This record gives sequence, structure tokens and C-alpha cells, in this order.
Amino acid sequence: MIKVNFLITQLLFIALFIGLLCSSCSKNDDDFIDNTVITEPIKQLPKINVLPENDVYGYVLDEELKPIEGVVVSDGFNLVTTNAKGEYQFKKSNKARFVYYSTPSDYTVNTSDDRNMALFYQPLNNSTIPQQHNFFLSKLKNKEEQFLVYAIGDPQVANDAEVVRFKEETIEDIKQELAKSKLPVYGISLGDVVADKPNLFNTMKTVLGSTAMPVFTTIGNHDKTGGSPAVPRNSLSFESSFGPLDFSFNRGNVHFVVLDNVVFKNDTDYSLGFSNEQLDWLEKDLSFVSKDKLLIISYHMPIRNSSFATRSRLFDIIKDFKNIHFFAGHTHYNENYIHKVNGIEIYEHVHAATCGAWWKSTINGDGTPNGYGVYEIDGTSIKNWYYKPTKLAKEYQLRLHWGDANFGGQYGVYTYGKTSRTLIANVWNADPSWKVEVFMNDKKLGDMVLNSSLNTDAWSLGYHLGVLNRNAANYTTTTKHLYTFEVTSPDNTLKVVATDRFGKIYTQDLITTSLNEAIGY
Repeated sequence: MIKVNFLITQLLFIALFIGLLCSSCSKNDDDFIDNTVITEPIKQLPKINVLPENDVYGYVLDEELKPIEGVVVSDGFNLVTTNAKGEYQFKKSNKARFVYYSTPSDYTVNTSDDRNMALFYQPLNNSTIPQQHNFFLSKLKNKEEQFLVYAIGDPQVANDAEVVRFKEETIEDIKQELAKSKLPVYGISLGDVVADKPNLFNTMKTVLGSTAMPVFTTIGNHDKTGGSPAVPRNSLSFESSFGPLDFSFNRGNVHFVVLDNVVFKNDTDYSLGFSNEQLDWLEKDLSFVSKDKLLIISYHMPIRNSSFATRSRLFDIIKDFKNIHFFAGHTHYNENYIHKVNGIEIYEHVHAATCGAWWKSTINGDGTPNGYGVYEIDGTSIKNWYYKPTKLAKEYQLRLHWGDANFGGQYGVYTYGKTSRTLIANVWNADPSWKVEVFMNDKKLGDMVLNSSLNTDAWSLGYHLGVLNRNAANYTTTTKHLYTFEVTSPDNTLKVVATDRFGKIYTQDLITTSLNEAIGY
């Protein structure tokens, strides 16, 4: 990560700039670029022959100022690649706010000086004068074939107290996990960094960037601001803190894409979707990517079971990739959904929120603990993924209840509506490949069955509605991972064994009857 080098180069540039000011009267126009806005410090570099129609240009160079060829540079609308001299140029869109590059897989992710937030962009100005933007990258010593990705859904902080909880619970947990890892780790925030509080953007940028992993950021619906009954919300405040909304980067044999899929109609009403302009950009971006790469596309709102206007075009653009995963947040519940499109399976990972039920407890509305997703990348495949519950062991992957148990308080009591012989397992990161078995005295009784008729978690409702008296419309969350089994002798010692798609085994023999876990750690 180039931080110190930038500082040194900045000082050199300041000295150079002062020298140019002092001697400008005696300089010929050919000796330096008179009417060009240079927003990134440079040493003496050859002047780029900019075509008359272009107004954004620059170099992409390594630490030794050697050119890097083939780097994709964009303004969010146009995309070009650097030539053998490390040069790029194009005419910017009048809608563009940034110029940025797609970090190559064999170079480090640049981060800001004071935070470990990915810094791959520079702001454009509104000048009609051509502007030069140079980028400097540092070569990796070894290519990263193996690394981890942490997917962080919905911090959604609304005040300083919630920032403190995110910092002391989520971020502290991430730091502890990073300390154990021998592999590189990258973070992707999946949107709703704040809860309609743009004044907290920079604070959250500092908190998100306080770990040892570089973090990329997605925009969510609560990150958009302004608007009126006749004017949609906008992303200007978010962009001022976090940069472009649609971008890509490369790590190892993986191409990552981050997209904004929140479409506001006015200041309150929104839906999910991608504009044709966005998909034009995506199509161009993917044209530079080998189709044997693993493709991971992140956005805020899940697209499963949706019918937005450009849906078919999105899937058509990515149809040549054989290994695709989608990352989303937004729902405040956990779900693994499998799209079957164009003869392939695309996994959409809908991540529970780090804030859970809006920081009112330690759980999401579906009973999933506050937490984040962890993905182990090996080459072009994800060899393992799991949900890491905040401040709890990663082996904690399921919770057990009896079907007739009552949960609640003075504002109401909730139950699963089953019998005293019905064993219920909430297996929050399950997908169709998981196997959930029941054992009694170490003898297998049978397999638990995903019960689609159970679509809310009575334990979570008991706390959020029955104890806290929260709004039922917001806190009655869909639950898609409740398994049931009828036990003939419920008084015996029972154990549930859940085996994930990778053969990892998680066990639970504690039947949860108390709400204490939801109340606090």
C-alpha cells in the first residue's frame, strides 16, 4: 500500500509547483503543461499527447514510475486500458464525479493515509480544461491465490452510541479474527453504512478503516440523502466520503464488481434495479475479464425473486462466466439463494445485518446473531464460507428450541405453534446442501427437515415484540432456515449435528429457553 511514497512525492511536487510558479514567465508553453489540472503529484514525466476530443488523461505507474499496461480506468461511464507507456485518456461523461482504476490482481490495494479504506479513485472537477490524474501502484511480492473476504452487512448506525457498539462489537470481533489469519483479507461493506445520518459517514469511514484489512464500500438505501416528494434522494454525501458507486477490482483469480442497485423515486419510495447505463458500464468492464475467473458481484438489495426491468440483460451480460456469486445485505436476515440461469447455478448470499435488529438486541429478526460472512477463496473457487457471529465462536451455527415453547414479556407471547415433541433448529447459514441430523445418546434418530411453514422465529419475536414492544411491521422478519423433527422421547439427551456443503460439522445440544442471548453478550 503506497502511503509514505505518496507523501514524499507530494512534498516533491509542492517544491516543483513553487518552482514553476517562480519561473513561469521565462518558461515556454512546451516545457510544462500550462492549462492542465494535475490532481495527483508527479515527478518529471513525459507529456502525454492528448487527443483534442479527450479531457481526462494520466499515467498508471508503479513505485519506480515504470508504466503498468492494461489497467482498466473509468469514470463510471467510459472505460479504457492503459497502453505500454502506462497512459490512458478519454472524454469524461458530464455525469462523472470520479476517475478510477480497477486494481489489478498482482498489485496491492491502495488505501488512504489515515484509514484502511480502499483508495482507487480521484475526484473530477467541472473544468472544461483537460485534467490529468495519475495513479501509483505497488507490486505484490507474490500473487494472492488464496485469501479471505469479509462481507459486512448493514451497520446502519443512527447515533454515536450505535457507532460505539459497531466499533466495540463488530470491528473488535473482526480484528480478533484478522489476528488469527495467515492469509490476506479484504472487506466489502454491503451498504446501509448509516441510518439516514450522513453526518456519520466520515466517522464510519474511520471505524471501518480501523482494521488490518482494506475495505471496499457499497451504497445502501439508508446511505442516500436529500430528495423531496418530487425529487429522488441522491448519493452525493456518500460519494464524498466513500467514492464511486459502481466499480471493480481484482484479487488473485477473482474479479469483484460493486454496484448501486437502489433506485429512489422520491425522498421515501425506492425499489431495486440497475439502469442501462450501469449495465453498459458492467458489460464493458467484464469485456476485459477472462471468463474463467470467479466473478463476485456485490450490491445492497437482494435480486432473488425480483422482476426489475433490466434483470434479463444483467444475466445475459454475465452468462459466459461459469462461477458466479452475488453478495447482498438489506434484509436483516440471513439467506442463501440459488439462481438457476443459463444452465448454471449462481449463489446469492443475503447477509444478516451486523446491527441485527437495528442495535436493539444482539440478533437479527430471524434469530441470526449479529455478524458477518467469511469467504475463503482458493484460485477460482470459494472453498469454504461461513457466518461469523459477533463475539461468539464461529462454530456457533444453530440454536435449538422446543415447538411448544413460549417466548415474550408484558407486550406479548410468541410460540412456534408445534408440540412438546417437536424439536426446532434455527440453522442460519443453511442452504439445500446442508444435512441436519438428530442424535439421542449418540444414536441417530433421523434427519431434520426444512419447514417452510415456519417462516418467523418465535424466539426473536418474543424479545423484539414481546419484551421491547418494537413495531411488528419492521421486526417480524422472514425466517428461511427453521428445521423440525418429531422426537419420541424428548426427555432423553439430544444432539443436533449440522453438516455444511463443505463437510464442516457444527453441533448443538443446548435447548434455548431463555432470551438472555438476545439481550446481551
